[in-house]
Amino acid sequence: MPRIIAALLLLAFAAPAGAATPAQPCEKAAEPLMSVTSSWAELYTAGSHLPAGCFDGYFAEGISDTIIRKIGTDWPGFIAVLLKHSNSKKFFGLVLDSFNATVDEEDIQTANRLALRSCPSKLKIKCLAISQRAKEALASYDPPLKPSNR
Repeated sequence: MPRIIAALLLLAFAAPAGAATPAQPCEKAAEPLMSVTSSWAELYTAGSHLPAGCFDGYFAEGISDTIIRKIGTDWPGFIAVLLKHSNSKKFFGLVLDSFNATVDEEDIQTANRLALRSCPSKLKIKCLAISQRAKEALASYDPPLKPSNR
């Protein structure tokens, strides 16, 4: 009998079919940010409109992986977006927040090398910030890692 009552209560208070759940806004907003096939323009648009609280848990890991890997595979595209949207603090903040110990070490190393060696002078401050975050992310690994020179 208690199981039947519990089941009835669960059904009574369950969200109606098609009703939004708390994760759905994040799911929809984060989708382009979690696909390496997204262009930098798509990543910029999605990142600039990402609702507060969506860069957390599962979404944060997927977003971080995509952004840091994409920096390494399409540095010219990343630079073009930064130059075009140089005043976008929200997007650049998302990029910096993406450097963490959940991301593949080699992707972080690659992003750091590119920031130090292939940065246009107009973006020098941003590239230094990227390098600093990369170093912090590497230091947070267990055991801590250092930036490679290769």
